[in-house]
Amino acid sequence: MVTHNVKSPPRGFFPVLLSLGPGLVLAGGVVGSGELINTPIQAAKFGFLLLWAVVVSCLIKYFLQIEFGRYCVVHDRSVFESLNQIPGPKLRRASWLIWIFMLAWTLAQIGSAGLVGAIAGLVQRMMPAGIIAPIEGLAESLSPSSAPDVAVVRVLAFLVVGIAMLVLWKGAYQRIEKVIVTLMVAFSVCVVIALFLLQSTEFRITGADIASGFTFSLGSMPREAAFAVIALLGGLGVSGVELVVYPYWIREKGYARFLGASDSEGWKERALGWVRLLKIDAAVATIIATVVTSSFFLLGAAVLFRQGTTPEGIGVVDQISAIFTGTYGEWSHTLFLIGAFCTLFSTLLAATAANSRIYTDFLCTLGVIDRGNSAAVERSHLIVQTVFLLSVLSLFLLLPTRPENLVILSHVIIGLFGTPLAIIAICWLAFQTDRRVRMGRLGATLLLVTAGALLLCLAVGFIFS
Repeated sequence: MVTHNVKSPPRGFFPVLLSLGPGLVLAGGVVGSGELINTPIQAAKFGFLLLWAVVVSCLIKYFLQIEFGRYCVVHDRSVFESLNQIPGPKLRRASWLIWIFMLAWTLAQIGSAGLVGAIAGLVQRMMPAGIIAPIEGLAESLSPSSAPDVAVVRVLAFLVVGIAMLVLWKGAYQRIEKVIVTLMVAFSVCVVIALFLLQSTEFRITGADIASGFTFSLGSMPREAAFAVIALLGGLGVSGVELVVYPYWIREKGYARFLGASDSEGWKERALGWVRLLKIDAAVATIIATVVTSSFFLLGAAVLFRQGTTPEGIGVVDQISAIFTGTYGEWSHTLFLIGAFCTLFSTLLAATAANSRIYTDFLCTLGVIDRGNSAAVERSHLIVQTVFLLSVLSLFLLLPTRPENLVILSHVIIGLFGTPLAIIAICWLAFQTDRRVRMGRLGATLLLVTAGALLLCLAVGFIFS
């Protein structure tokens, strides 16, 4: 029943299923560069050794995700409106934590430059020779000093960014949600199936292999492994930056909009109902991220590590295709490339959409944009999306040969700065949520244990690296 801006949360399997979405959009951003590039590369270097870091990275952030979402839903505040409640000095009306977070967020976008390069390199491998030849001629005229492959990839990077701009130009949540979910699901299913099919090949995974991944060891190369752990904790599952992005998708889906005034009749029951839906949505995202990410890692450890192959350079994704061809056979090479394109392109869309909301929210907090002016907010989304895509394109053009390093460096920045900042903010906000719908003792315990475990893992990784 809907009365003005009040709506009871859905009940029953299918109504709840149709109301999910923010977590899937988040998973669309998560299941991408981290899983398809960072995870197989670390598996290729260390084998099954760091499986524990992969699983921990995906599962442990669930309670942080829930509590930040709960606060934003219950109080119907944007991310930076919420973070601005944290005690401490402010500069131009924005909290000290917001300024530090924005610095870390901006630096971490170097990974999106690597993502553009990886997609462009992938497109080059997918295009027929008859189409590539004219592009090579154009690339030669524009950049005669570059190696042929690098020059072509630079030209294709413009194409990738242009298509992303067209897809996101309208900026509607529903459009973004449908595109990202569709692209993500298709390839994820193929990856999980590949893991099962692997058992009938020479690369089959044994129980001893799995057990070796849960020794919580850094192996014979502790410094390199510790650096990898920081990158995995930063970039896999719901990372520190994605924890902050999640409330935007929740609010645009309408979870907070339907509660009504906090002093209205039935508010507590409605709030608890929408928070319950939020928990289900976040759980779906966590399960998807864990299953798909673990599958990527196991495939990389079973195939790439045993082959002694460490993917690198502008053809990094094509080299990673061995995790498919070693399972399905050579015929699956094209299938992998198509699926990889869908996954990485969906990540680029999610990252661009997230940036438009983060920077617009930041400008609103500074008073540059009127938060209550929806037209100004939408206009800012479009401007930021365009500036962001052109910026990461320019960065890639300056550093075109090693996109995988840009992605991994981005995840390290998130691990060292974004995740700790998110933990501090979420733990403080969780205990400021309206008492009527605040987490219980068990939830508080799990939240603090989660925060402590994550910070401990990051500290150990930092010390050993």
